[in-house]
Amino acid sequence: MPIRLDARLAGDLFFFRALIEAGGFAKAGDRLAVTQSAVTQRIQRLEQRLGYPLLVRGTREIRLTAEGHDLFAAARSGFDGMGEALLRAERREGRETLRISCIPSLASEWLAPRLKAFSDAHPDIDVAVFGETHDLDSARMALAGIDVAVRYGPAPPPGAAVVFDHPEPVYPVCSPAYRSAAAAKPDGAVVLLHDATPWEAAATGSEEWDRWIKLHGAPWDGRIQNLYFNLAQLALRASLGGSGIALGRSLIVAPYRTDGRLVPACGEAVMGGLRYFVLVRALPPAGPAAAFVEWLALSMAGPPSAADPPRAGEALGSG
Repeated sequence: MPIRLDARLAGDLFFFRALIEAGGFAKAGDRLAVTQSAVTQRIQRLEQRLGYPLLVRGTREIRLTAEGHDLFAAARSGFDGMGEALLRAERREGRETLRISCIPSLASEWLAPRLKAFSDAHPDIDVAVFGETHDLDSARMALAGIDVAVRYGPAPPPGAAVVFDHPEPVYPVCSPAYRSAAAAKPDGAVVLLHDATPWEAAATGSEEWDRWIKLHGAPWDGRIQNLYFNLAQLALRASLGGSGIALGRSLIVAPYRTDGRLVPACGEAVMGGLRYFVLVRALPPAGPAAAFVEWLALSMAGPPSAADPPRAGEALGSG
């Protein structure tokens, strides 16, 4: 019996495409807001209907059969084309909206308070901001209707079109009260506050702190306890509340340094090698995306401020 495209098959193909792009059943479930089991069931149903396997079984990574490669290419092309057509139709119907995908910590702590300046300079452009962490390349940005994306880490997402990157010095921060209390009990536990998913390809939930410790050693040489959060801003909020030491990203912690709510925990020690990567669908950016990229580059560069690396005399026990 010939296989005909219907609503159920189209839905299963969408799950199949998401699985391959995510690189795993659990990650696909997160992106689709369903359980890992639901993704598995949809792929099994698709294979049963087609009558041939799409995945090579018995391997830990996602590997496609020859038929799976062909179907994935077709599914990706088809859904990308539909996404572009829907976006064009939407934009013909009204004002142009610039869609920005940004990691949540930067979006909430740095970008949102500054967007008024961009809107005032470009009153003809509407802006929509989405706090997201998953990797994006040009095709995925097109499908989701994203014009500009900002991601954080040691390297950009695979296949991304990077228009510029901004180095982000990182250093441990904590509340003044926590630093004073820890100084009074040098044999006590040092609580490290982790962003367990600092970037999509992070190997472990402690990779950001692991990099710091490999470079500079454990903070204060104390016994370590760990608290894990799935978002960097939750670790930041915990540090503001006196729960421990977070790795502060310079742009984000600058206002808290200025008002004194956070202080450097380890003096002048700073970790480099991490950056914000600004992505666009295609190079060079055009229209509203180009205007926003230009504004973003100037805003991130900014004048010198408390976002600069810690100053001497601000280590543990200095005040």
